[in-house]
Amino acid sequence: MSGGPDCRTVRRVLGRGRTVIVLVALAVLALPGVADAWKRTRTLMPGVTYTKEVRWVYGGPLVTHVIRGPRHGGLHKLRPMLSDGTVLGRRTVSSMQRRTSRSATAAGVNGDFFNLDIGHPSGMFMRDGVLSTRPESSRSSLGIAFDGTLRIRRIRFDASWAVPGFPERRLHELNRPLKEAGVALFTPDWGGATPRFRRARDVVLAGLPRTVANGSFTARVVGVRRGGGTVVPRRGGVLHARGAWRRVLLGEARVGRDVTLHLGLSPRWPDVADAIGGGPALVRRGRPIFHAGEGFTRSHLAFRHPRTAVGQTAGGRTILVAVDGRARASMGVRIWELALELMRLGAVRAISLDGGGSTTIAFNGQVLNRPSDGSERPVAEGLMIFYYGIYAPKPRFAVFSPNGDGVADVETLRAKVVRPSRVDLRLVRPNGRIGWRYRGLVGRGTITRRLERASMREGRWRWVVHAREEQRGYESRMRRSFVVNKTLGFLRLSKTRMRVVRGRGGRLDVSVALTRRSRVAITVRNSAGRRIRRIAREMAPGTVGWRWDGRRGSGSVVRSGRYTVHVRARNRLGTVGLVRAVRVVRR
Repeated sequence: MSGGPDCRTVRRVLGRGRTVIVLVALAVLALPGVADAWKRTRTLMPGVTYTKEVRWVYGGPLVTHVIRGPRHGGLHKLRPMLSDGTVLGRRTVSSMQRRTSRSATAAGVNGDFFNLDIGHPSGMFMRDGVLSTRPESSRSSLGIAFDGTLRIRRIRFDASWAVPGFPERRLHELNRPLKEAGVALFTPDWGGATPRFRRARDVVLAGLPRTVANGSFTARVVGVRRGGGTVVPRRGGVLHARGAWRRVLLGEARVGRDVTLHLGLSPRWPDVADAIGGGPALVRRGRPIFHAGEGFTRSHLAFRHPRTAVGQTAGGRTILVAVDGRARASMGVRIWELALELMRLGAVRAISLDGGGSTTIAFNGQVLNRPSDGSERPVAEGLMIFYYGIYAPKPRFAVFSPNGDGVADVETLRAKVVRPSRVDLRLVRPNGRIGWRYRGLVGRGTITRRLERASMREGRWRWVVHAREEQRGYESRMRRSFVVNKTLGFLRLSKTRMRVVRGRGGRLDVSVALTRRSRVAITVRNSAGRRIRRIAREMAPGTVGWRWDGRRGSGSVVRSGRYTVHVRARNRLGTVGLVRAVRVVRR
């Protein structure tokens, strides 16, 4: 396959010195590898799907993970979250989801770039209108409007502090260490003590309310500390000064005086309550952005890396994307290639988030991609689709066989409710009749149904759950299914350790109970999963036996090691299998 598309740039001059850049060859059909894709899609929860796509594109293999969710609103909310509830906290994306599992079911990705040493985000973080960190004006930020529209633009931090009778002063930082002389405000969202600098000065404030964006607040000075290291009061804050600003702060913000603080955003973003940093912008009005002109290095933009992004379709649906990289199976993408990917997926607006080893996409506490570090990296933030309706996890077993052999004998069904709701839970038999039902008002929690009766009818059963919220009236429903198949059971091996002799082999007796006529395959595999020996034929009900002599299909005696015996039976109910392990010792 070829590399990326030919992205020539044509310049057309219109009027006096005005230049319009027309980008050529950007149609989705021109993207290489689309027709050769392998992909699999499954439903994670009502309205939310996950697709894994593997294809050859841009001159190499690429694995893309995509979560699609409804427009923000109702039972689905797209929201950022600080990993540990504080600016300094760091957690993995999956652990963030497990931490909030009692209040919602979550699917999401990692968030903004962050400082690897102490963990604070590089850009803005705002939730419910409360500003926890300031925006980075050289990079785009992502805002989530009240109507669910994603706003992507550069935002400036326009903040100040003032003491009555003195001029208004600039506030340089919010919950972030100063890089040079200035004044920073630390709030309880910081999650620790102020940075320690020998010549720093801290002014402790009491009575500081939540720092709502574009709001003005008044707090009283209750103390002064030298050298930093001040613990931020729960209902207060700390003004932290370095350089020449120390004298200004200490001269004006004296103990007993009031300080007025203003945390402004420019533009104001009046319809945005939740926001997160990121960048660069990828798609605008349905067209990819090749040179956003944001504050990123060439190595970040021009080289292939694992990437994370979020976009929105013309219909308002949310797209969360993670691209694997730095591996043989997936080489990653450049920023402009990521823009093409988001356009191909139907995004009319999109923004990149942190990438590299941070790239993670997860659902309900389970990682869906392969992070390039080999395991999840603890990150500063996550961007999640939170679902507040009833949720039914997958049944414990897709195929359930309550025959008493100790394998897949007990099925467990669950329904999670996170808000007080009237629920209707039904277990439907293969013939369509209701085998069990529960209706009533429940609060937050999980309802569990345990199945283990040997008399359960064979066939496909359905677990159907429905909930109606008491307060808002939102309705939600979900359906899961499993198969009861008792065809195969009681797999027995005559020994767990078999001795084989070179030239003579050994002896291992295999037996299994079969309840109906089936096509049965018995396979021996080595520790690498390679097939060593196999028989397959139609078999009648009863006890099926077979003897393995420790040889391969070619007749040679196997080596020492761990082997597994697999038995599969196929009939009108489907395919069911059992497996047992045996240790082979060759003399």
